[in-house]
Amino acid sequence: MQRRKDDLTFEGAWRNQVKEEAKEIAPAEKKEVKVHEAPAFRGQRDVVENRAQIRMPTKQQPAPEKKQVEVVSEASSKEGDDFDVEW
Repeated sequence: MQRRKDDLTFEGAWRNQVKEEAKEIAPAEKKEVKVHEAPAFRGQRDVVENRAQIRMPTKQQPAPEKKQVEVVSEASSKEGDDFDVEW
């Protein structure tokens, strides 16, 4: 009966857990070793660049359309004029 009493206490449960963990020794995790493989580029490698500036073609922006606006001094229609609208 003494043993059962020890299992119910914190210290007894702790000892039991330590014993169980000692039995279940997990295998050490193997770390994956990544091997760097050189990329297979086409063309020339190891190029030394010695230019002072990079020249890029400029984008041609379309010229905005200029609308011809004619300013008149008087309105062409007068009050009471009928508008002929063809639908």
